[in-house]
Amino acid sequence: MSLTDVGTDPGHGDVRLRPAEPPGLRALLHDVAAAPDTPAPRPDLGPCARRPPRPLVQVLLCEDQEVFRLGLRAIFESQPDIAVVAETADLMEVDAVADGPGTRVVVVRQSLVGSATLPLLRDLCQRGVGVLVLAESGGGGRAGLMDVLQCGVRGFLPRRSAAQRLVDAVRALARQEPVLDAAVTRQLVRHLTGEVPSQTMVARALDRLTERQREVAELVAQGLSNEEIAGRLFLSSATVKSHLTAVMRRLDVRTRTQLAILVNREDAPAA
Repeated sequence: MSLTDVGTDPGHGDVRLRPAEPPGLRALLHDVAAAPDTPAPRPDLGPCARRPPRPLVQVLLCEDQEVFRLGLRAIFESQPDIAVVAETADLMEVDAVADGPGTRVVVVRQSLVGSATLPLLRDLCQRGVGVLVLAESGGGGRAGLMDVLQCGVRGFLPRRSAAQRLVDAVRALARQEPVLDAAVTRQLVRHLTGEVPSQTMVARALDRLTERQREVAELVAQGLSNEEIAGRLFLSSATVKSHLTAVMRRLDVRTRTQLAILVNREDAPAA
């Protein structure tokens, strides 16, 4: 027995024995005291549950003016839940592009919508694709509204709407919710209540054309050849021919004579 194991009880003089420490306990306590602070181990709770990401709204742009098309792309792609998957300048090409999986909203300029493309819009809507038509003037004053709505289109806004308004419209159409400008709604209500004749809702053929295409069409109606039109508009003959082909396709005419008759009829003053 060592001296450290013996103690004296003060005031009594008797001797008591201390309990012996287990072998190695002092060394173990020393090691624990010297060890740096370490965090207590956490129980293994398995893989963390993560919220699924918000599904992307895939958008197809149909706009024949490059600057405006680039602006729309920048607006939509600045949003975390929207992606522009394709672009085209001709509505007739939309069907092939939108045929792939994922396209949920098509944004199209109103002047690109004509009688020849209305069946295409109807087919898109029946397939569950939301269509947003951007009107050339505030409230969709240029006609064709009823024809477009009858195809199943539920999005109709002024072409120069605020960026956030366009973003909200795309999201709403992806949820199968209608988006109509207030002026368009008033025009629709007036039509349904008989306050305006239905003729005011029918598109003029020339409103389906771009500004350059309309210039070409009007010069054809004046009897000018492609070469003469090229000289008048400072274009190449090939460019004039390309515009003329697009004009005849959009207006659903086959000859220059039919085109001239159509243009002259629409430009004639009302009786």
